[in-house]
Amino acid sequence: MKILIADDHMIVRNGLSQVLNAQEDMCVVAEAADGAEAFIKLEAQSVDIVLLDISMPPGENGLYTAKRMKEAYPKIKIVMLTMYDERQYMEEAISYGIEGFVVKSEPNEQLIQALRTVMNGGRYYTGINEADLSHLPHSDDEDQCYETLTKREKELLPLIALGYSNKEIASQLFLSVKTIEVHKTNIRKKLAINHYPELLRYCVKHHLIEF
Repeated sequence: MKILIADDHMIVRNGLSQVLNAQEDMCVVAEAADGAEAFIKLEAQSVDIVLLDISMPPGENGLYTAKRMKEAYPKIKIVMLTMYDERQYMEEAISYGIEGFVVKSEPNEQLIQALRTVMNGGRYYTGINEADLSHLPHSDDEDQCYETLTKREKELLPLIALGYSNKEIASQLFLSVKTIEVHKTNIRKKLAINHYPELLRYCVKHHLIEF
């Protein structure tokens, strides 16, 4: 299996690459230091599984990156790697269609097992068996509002929350400033958010950005 590793710590990426490349059925074909780079690498490289850290500050949260990847590449398999075993993170990952969720405190053998399980069509979540996965709640009214956003609006949302100006966002996404202003207005209407602090709290609450 061809694997892309995304983690903001080079030592972690190097260690994971060494462990995974030692397996006969695994090959790390690309690495990334943050979500944006991971998305670019995925576009340029043939990958079977993305091993993605949840927390890669500053910028786009790993769960949000995973959600965007699933929307753009529905067939790609994703295993989240995290320091946290909080149920809220797991519920969000399940709602996004993410196949794996591994806590970093687990031994290497568990990570290897998780990757093989996911590659073979199964799901692996630390501490939760397959039968229990379907019983976890994972939606609310805010989730439904978020789903009304277009693909471009979802792309803009974390950039707006991080305080980038219209001009900076327009330059980064190769759009006009007027187009950005229209998208921002639509986002506020769909999420029923009128002020920047509310938008920032929304993005932090839903793990769309990291500081």
